Amino acid sequence: MALSECPKCAIHIIRHPDWKEGMVVECPECGAKLVVSSLEPLELEEAQE
Repeated sequence: MALSECPKCAIHIIRHPDWKEGMVVECPECGAKLVVSSLEPLELEEAQE
């Protein structure tokens, strides 16, 4: 199971099986828009507005 932290609120986020690199996802805790920058290891970065 791939796990990462939201760079904004630090909650742990588990990778969804449909995620792909470059995809924009939303933090379930704070609602921040995050870009999947890597799948293995899972890395999330704040999306540019």
